[in-house]
Amino acid sequence: MNIWRYPVVLLVIFFSIPVLASDTDTAPEVISYDLKNVLNLLSNALSIHDEIPTLEESKLIGRDVSDAQSDMSALIDEVIGMLDSEAIIRLRSTYRKLEAKIKNENDKLVGYKSDRVIAPLDGTTMISRVTPTATLKRIVASTKGDYDQLITATENNIKAYEQDLSSIKEELRLALAEVGVSLNSDQLETLMGSVVGEDIISMSVVFRTVKDLTDQLEHLTNETAESLEHSKKYYGMVVILYRIVTTMQDQFIDKVTGTYLPELAKYKDDAKATTLESEQLIKNGVNVEILKANIQANNLTIEVINLYVSMLEKQRNKVEKARDIASKESLVADNTYRTVSLSSAVVSMIREGRSTFETLMGIQMPDIRVFKNDEIKSEFNKLTAKMKAAK
Repeated sequence: MNIWRYPVVLLVIFFSIPVLASDTDTAPEVISYDLKNVLNLLSNALSIHDEIPTLEESKLIGRDVSDAQSDMSALIDEVIGMLDSEAIIRLRSTYRKLEAKIKNENDKLVGYKSDRVIAPLDGTTMISRVTPTATLKRIVASTKGDYDQLITATENNIKAYEQDLSSIKEELRLALAEVGVSLNSDQLETLMGSVVGEDIISMSVVFRTVKDLTDQLEHLTNETAESLEHSKKYYGMVVILYRIVTTMQDQFIDKVTGTYLPELAKYKDDAKATTLESEQLIKNGVNVEILKANIQANNLTIEVINLYVSMLEKQRNKVEKARDIASKESLVADNTYRTVSLSSAVVSMIREGRSTFETLMGIQMPDIRVFKNDEIKSEFNKLTAKMKAAK
């Protein structure tokens, strides 16, 4: 089956190279981190990195490699949290809350319209007019006029929430543009509608901040050019930054491979089983039209699942490709860190690290598809909500 027979437009995101810094004028409201605290954490992680080769693989009593790796992972997670954008996280949270409010109002709207059909009286009752809250109005509503009031109020709520969502979407779009992620409104909506959308945004923000940190480390290395000890330490922090990058990549790959793709496979199996059952029931000659509609709905679900799987696999493959490069570069950086002897060479290597981080970003950025078919888009969003609810 051709999963692209519904009209979709393939839109590729182009990313500019931003200048990020904690002590410059560039988007302070979007990217803000305490350089001193981050460097302290990187220094602590580097100490553990240097300690690991001296430890035994496993010990009944005392510190071993597993203990050190656990401490390293905790520090890495802490640094990732510090390098993400609080402003963008808040905007994403508000975006999700408004989505939930719109869904809630739409659910209520469906209920009101259904209740209105069987309402026995026309007009508006006095008790409905004087009842102060929407909740109480619904409880006492009894006429078509009562439900007309509730329907109008709910539709107004939906419009207000949609306007708020549109404003937040634009704020989020502009915030992402500040860190080099260029999206139009439709692309952003599609990205936020994907189960991996927020992970992709976090990786984008953190990786851009990592690039900025290499700039800071280069500056610090130049300032301490006469001290090989300091220069080597700063380059060692670049080694830890590689660890941060590969950690986020590994987490993304594990989510897609271990959670989302298996869930989609299960949903597809369920849809196929239901379709098969419907086909068998049609042979009985009862409710044939209903069963045919069920088959059509399940076929749409299967088609969207195929599309979703294709998108996730393509994005995972991009990240895996970037992960392979990052892993190899990390090994080279680690080897160089252990053998570096000239501070002038350190500056050059830090610049190489920055260049690699830029390359990785370009490789693993997603191709965003904007769905022109409302059925496909609706089913895609339903699958996303289902997978998020399963966590």
